[in-house]
Amino acid sequence: MKKFLILIKYITSLGLLYLILNDYGSDFLKLIKVIEFKYIALVVVISVLQYIFSAYRWMYISQYTNLEISFSYSLKFYYISNFLNNILPGGILGDLYRIYHTSEDKRKLVELGKSFQSVLFERLSGQIVLFVVFITSLTLYFLFYKKYVAFLYLFTFMVFLIILSRLLLKKKLNNFFKKNIFGKNFSSIFSGSIFWQHFFYSFFVILSYITIYIITALSLKLEIDYFSFFVFTPLILFSMSIPISVGGWGVREITALLISFLLGLTASASITVSIVYGLLNFICSLPGLIFMFYMPTK
Repeated sequence: MKKFLILIKYITSLGLLYLILNDYGSDFLKLIKVIEFKYIALVVVISVLQYIFSAYRWMYISQYTNLEISFSYSLKFYYISNFLNNILPGGILGDLYRIYHTSEDKRKLVELGKSFQSVLFERLSGQIVLFVVFITSLTLYFLFYKKYVAFLYLFTFMVFLIILSRLLLKKKLNNFFKKNIFGKNFSSIFSGSIFWQHFFYSFFVILSYITIYIITALSLKLEIDYFSFFVFTPLILFSMSIPISVGGWGVREITALLISFLLGLTASASITVSIVYGLLNFICSLPGLIFMFYMPTK
């Protein structure tokens, strides 16, 4: 069954890419011919900083799950994890690799639990900040372009969501946080000064993802609306987290196609930006392949 699901995810990515390139392949080839490599060099530099901040975030969060790891260990394993997530289906197998190899004693569930929590909370921090950035920028977008009705819908939805979650989950969550170590760790990591510390790391990481996507578009000599790119690129990043493909391939391109009008791009241009972004994301994760053969130590 597992092998079948893995095969399905490879088929999903390859199938979606085939359908897209079958319609837009000729335009894609024309657009990549004009790529400016000075922008690619800038992407590599920003990517290194992105990995550094990600590693600091994981190292910082890990100490609150009673897992001590060094910065060099965190950085090397973060590269390995991202490299594996780029080539394996689901987008989480690299994280499972990180969990397994970070555990001090892989035979003990307690040790695996510490590692699992550190990786889960680290990933969750990034997703929370990505959501906050998207909602905040979308709100500003609606107000800036005087789309007050859309703003009212968004505001009403968020208020409804907050009230509903508090009513349904407050009692259960309070019991959950008080009765087990997982809940206690979650409560401490996602509250107070501890939260704001890794929020800062996550904010830079998310900002770097969006910046790289914008630079990718600039490398193709496309005229873009920076504000629209900043607002709607998170939708593409969210799509890459859906565990139905390999490294987000195919799903990311379909999302780019669907929101091309929001980005102010033609369909072919939006797809090309997405594909080049995916290639750059893979290239920047290649140090992980080297680190796999040079196993880092804590």
